[in-house]
Amino acid sequence: MRLLAFIRIEEKETRFCGIRIPNKPLAILLALMQLSISIASFLQHVYSFYKHRKIFECHSDIPNNSSLETHFLAHDIIIFDFGLMHRVLGTNECVANYLDGGYMRFAWTIEQSSALSISLISLMCVPKPLWLLWPGLLMQSSYTLGLSVLTMATAPKILEALGGVIDFELALIFTVYSMGFAMNWLFTFVLWHYYWHRERKFLAERGIFPPPEFV
Repeated sequence: MRLLAFIRIEEKETRFCGIRIPNKPLAILLALMQLSISIASFLQHVYSFYKHRKIFECHSDIPNNSSLETHFLAHDIIIFDFGLMHRVLGTNECVANYLDGGYMRFAWTIEQSSALSISLISLMCVPKPLWLLWPGLLMQSSYTLGLSVLTMATAPKILEALGGVIDFELALIFTVYSMGFAMNWLFTFVLWHYYWHRERKFLAERGIFPPPEFV
């Protein structure tokens, strides 16, 4: 599978500009990065309930000189929104607050963190059974599709903002969002290809399916 002109994802390895990286360590690295994002998002709920007795007290219309704790609750970390939606849509709260007040987001952070933790256990030390990767594959696929829907829904406003005067703040928050979006799609593709690689090996060991050339 080829992404752009310089990334090629195969079942055993991924190539960046011809540099080969095995999918297993790459998947572990990307899983750890996304797990840290998910845990940080969960901690936002914990802090919000502790401080304000609300599941997600998120207000994005804050001055730049606000305190660290105010900044911590002002950004929707799980979707890499560090002020982009406020800038392009004019929203005063995080996207999750407009849906149900943040309850689904709270449940998602727990589910995704759990799924990624199980996937990391499978990737690092428990290769069998293979179904230990299923929760991570399901959650990660759903997550990237959700990010894609959000991106498509806000694309007209984002393009409108980028078509005007681009200051440092807009460039920074758009870059962070784009990097998070791209990282998760890459992680999803790498995890699926690594899963197919292990599946082929296990089937080959049982004589059910001929092994690929690199086994």
